[in-house]
Amino acid sequence: MRWFLPGLAVILAAAPCATAAASGPAAMLRACEHGAPLCIVDLHGQRYRLTETLRIDPLHMTLRNGVLDAAGLAKGSAAILVTSDGDAAESYDTAPNSLDHLELLGADGVDGIVFDNKDDSNIRAADLTVENVSVSGFRRGITFGNHAYGVGLSHMQVHNNEIGIYTVPHAVDAGERITFEDTGIFNNRIGIDDEGGMEIDWLGCRWDYNGTTAIIAGLFTFDGHIETEISSHPVIELRAVEGQIAGALYMSAGSFVLMNHSGGNAGGDYWISSTSPYNAVQFPASTYGVRGRVSVMQGPGAVYGPALPAFRPR
Repeated sequence: MRWFLPGLAVILAAAPCATAAASGPAAMLRACEHGAPLCIVDLHGQRYRLTETLRIDPLHMTLRNGVLDAAGLAKGSAAILVTSDGDAAESYDTAPNSLDHLELLGADGVDGIVFDNKDDSNIRAADLTVENVSVSGFRRGITFGNHAYGVGLSHMQVHNNEIGIYTVPHAVDAGERITFEDTGIFNNRIGIDDEGGMEIDWLGCRWDYNGTTAIIAGLFTFDGHIETEISSHPVIELRAVEGQIAGALYMSAGSFVLMNHSGGNAGGDYWISSTSPYNAVQFPASTYGVRGRVSVMQGPGAVYGPALPAFRPR
C-alpha cells in the first residue's frame, strides 16, 4: 500500500504503512533511518534548496521526483552521498532502491552524486540504481569512490559540469563493471576523468562537445556517439594506473565518432594520446575527421583497426 501526501516521506514495508512529516528531503531521509526496511521519499515534483548533503542508504532508501538546488551547500560537499556506512545490515540487496526522476542543479565547488563507503566491509556496497536524472553545474557531476561497483545508470544527462564523471584514485574494492545506458555526457570541461582505472560500459551513450572528452585509465567499452570540435590537443587520453590494467577504449562497430567541421579530413595531428604501451584503442566504429594528420594516437599504445575509411555523408 502507498500513501501519496505532499511534503511527506512515504515509508513502505510489509507491515502497515507509516508516514513521517518532514520539512525537506534531508529530514525525510532521516525519518527513513528509523523506519521500515524500504522507504520511498517522493518529492512530488517540488524544488528544494539544499543546506546539507542528502545521505542515501542504498539498502533502505529511494529518492525520486523533484528538483534539488545545491547552491546552499559549502564547497567540497556533495548534494547526494550514496553510502551504507554504519549500517548493521549484512546485505547486498540494493535492487529495490533507486534515485530516479531528479534534476540536480549544482554550484561552484560542490559535487553532485557521490558513491562512497569508508567502511571496509565489502557487504556494504555503495551501489544504487540511478535513472532519469539530470546533473548539471557541479565541480564533479558523478563520483565513484570506495566500494562503488556494479552501479547501473540509465537515461541520464550529465552536462555543464567542470568534470562530468569522476573516479577516485586508489579506491578500495571499487570499479567493477559500472554501466551507463542511454546517457549523454556533454558540454563539460572534462567529460570523463577516470583517475581510478575503473571498468565502465557505455551502451547507446553520447559524449558530445566536452573540452576534453575523456581521460581513461581502465577498460571502457563504448557503443554510441562521440562528437567534438576540431582541437589542437588530443581529446581522449589513455593512461596507466600502477598495479592495474592500462586504459583501453573498445568501440563497437555500430558507434560513430565525429570531429565536426573537419570536412571529413584529419581534425588534428592526433585524436588520442597514450602514456603506456599497454594502452589500446579499437576502431571498428565509423569515423569522420578523427584520423589525425600523423596518426590516430600519439604515444606507445596500440591501435586496433584503422580509423579509415572516413565516413562520407551523402
